[in-house]
Amino acid sequence: MKDNISRVIPLPSAENSHDEWDPGFEGDRWIIVSRLGSRVKLFKRPPEYRKRFFHHLYNLPVRDWSIPCEAQFLAGLCTIKANIDVRFQPTLRYVTRNIESLPDVSSHIQLNYESLIKDVVERELVYAEEKGWIKAGLESIERAIDKAINESLAAQNIQCRTRCALEPIFKELTEDELNSMSGHFERQSAYLELMRRNQEFQSYRQMEIHRQEEEAEKANLEHQRKLLDQFRRDESVRQAKDREETDREVTRLSEEEKRQSARHASEERRHIERIEHERLLRKKELEAKTREREMRLQATKDSDDILRHEIELLVLEKQRHNLEEEVEDVVRDWDRRKIQERAVASGDRDQRIAIPAPELPEVEQEN
Repeated sequence: MKDNISRVIPLPSAENSHDEWDPGFEGDRWIIVSRLGSRVKLFKRPPEYRKRFFHHLYNLPVRDWSIPCEAQFLAGLCTIKANIDVRFQPTLRYVTRNIESLPDVSSHIQLNYESLIKDVVERELVYAEEKGWIKAGLESIERAIDKAINESLAAQNIQCRTRCALEPIFKELTEDELNSMSGHFERQSAYLELMRRNQEFQSYRQMEIHRQEEEAEKANLEHQRKLLDQFRRDESVRQAKDREETDREVTRLSEEEKRQSARHASEERRHIERIEHERLLRKKELEAKTREREMRLQATKDSDDILRHEIELLVLEKQRHNLEEEVEDVVRDWDRRKIQERAVASGDRDQRIAIPAPELPEVEQEN
């Protein structure tokens, strides 16, 4: 005999769409409590707020809240686990009506409304069991629980968004245990209906898995084909680019060779011109040196002639000076003799002595 074990049996989901609940959260919600004497006033923080000494500032953040719930169906044959995730934010009106909840308003809400949320969940699950939830599926129940919790908290001035996830766990029965339920036709029929739905679901699941595998294989083949086509296109483009790059490289090398030839010819021409220019410069330099040497020789010759002429002039000048000195000596001698003769003449007038005039030396005339 098989042991009794629990297994999770997935149920069909509802296809009806539901409206998205907009809670209207605010990321930066603050309230100000003004206490001045016995007067207490609450108001939202204005955009341009300046704190006063009698003001107290409190933040009302958005919080996440997880609540686990559990319910028994079919006399314990089915256990529904409900995972409730609530994102909530208190409003100014809530704080005004529950001012004693400050400063930790979120903890106050969790403490006071957890039982209310569990009661809402159990009520919706009981209602779903009465309506035949096995045929309807769990998604419609989840949406109903979401809506009921949102409306219940909104009625208490608490903005919220709820997400409910239901997980059914069924107890697997042996044939003897199933036969022992023959007196409970409603319970037995519900369990058999559940088994039939589970078999249909498993068959549908296998078909869906097979279909998804075929579609995945087709998609993979199509993807491989597209990759092959893309590879061929890329290869064709690459080859075209390679040919184009090769042509450009050949053209570049040809142009570079032409430029090299032109550069070599230009360099050779400049080299020849430089050699010719240097030869002309050396020739002109040699001619200039020759002219300079001739001019220096001519200058030396002219200088020698001038020096010789000056020497001759100095010699003539010295001869003239010497002649003048001799003439002066002769004249002095003649004057002295004349004086002596005059003295003799005064003593002997009759005796006259003829004194010849002195002979002057000839002076060479300057050519």
